Amino acid sequence: MGTEIQQDEVLKIIGLDKTRKDMVVLGALLKAQKEPTDFIDFETLREQLAKDEGSKRGKDPLIYRSLSWLETQGFLEIDKSSHKHGYNTTISIMEKAVAKIIAIKIDLLEKELQQLDSEISNLSKMEERISSITNRLVDLSVDKKDGEMPSFAQGWDNILQMLDEKVYKNLRKGDVVRITIDWLFQQDYMNSTRLKQLEQLYKKGVETRTLDRNGRDEKVRKNFREIILQWREKGYSVGYQIFPRKDATYQFVGRNTEGIVLIVSESPLSATWMPRNTNPEIVDNAISTFEKDYDAGTDLAEFEG
Repeated sequence: MGTEIQQDEVLKIIGLDKTRKDMVVLGALLKAQKEPTDFIDFETLREQLAKDEGSKRGKDPLIYRSLSWLETQGFLEIDKSSHKHGYNTTISIMEKAVAKIIAIKIDLLEKELQQLDSEISNLSKMEERISSITNRLVDLSVDKKDGEMPSFAQGWDNILQMLDEKVYKNLRKGDVVRITIDWLFQQDYMNSTRLKQLEQLYKKGVETRTLDRNGRDEKVRKNFREIILQWREKGYSVGYQIFPRKDATYQFVGRNTEGIVLIVSESPLSATWMPRNTNPEIVDNAISTFEKDYDAGTDLAEFEG
């Protein structure tokens, strides 16, 4: 009994349960065949359906539709050599059809499972950023406009001011700041004032992800390592990955996916604040490239130059 129930469940999963009109037509064909080799004409099949269904027997176009579907799925063969077509099925024919449908269903379910795994993974990553997502929901609810315009800064002090205003200002728990570090190696970025400002952000629950693509300047990196390990001991979300690469790519500091301060020149040092609404292709590509290298990198604590 248990096996029969399992088999019925499988038939429902693949859409072949006994209540389906196509299966009723197939059952009538099997009953009308006296021998497995018999081809049954439409009138005989219709008479059998009348016996099986009584007043419920479907109209001829519906029966033809079922026969066409059964042929397409491989459940029967049609002899079209004469004016009156003949219909035939056998156990071996049906086995092949069922095997084909099961294989297709498995493929579809595997693709759905992959999609679900991807969605679960994305949602899991978002669990740590509930506050940021909620803040965005509030912005959307009050119809906050994404109409901010780009701005330009030249010189170290002006760029620091831009970072404070466009990236670090009003950050909240769950927000993510992405930093490519190579362009900062020549600057006094980790002075005591900046360190205190960064620690205040960490205390709020802000996360930073720093990407070092240089992989060579061990002296500067040593200073970063000491302070970063101290911050991690305090439970702050301080990421620092090293992924050396020779080709040039985006140098920026980004605020979530809202926009980036893009370094456009190192001599003279120049940068532009690029809100996503003004150039989503560049912002998205910069962040996507960053995340790819970041995931492939080696953590600062483990890196050996």
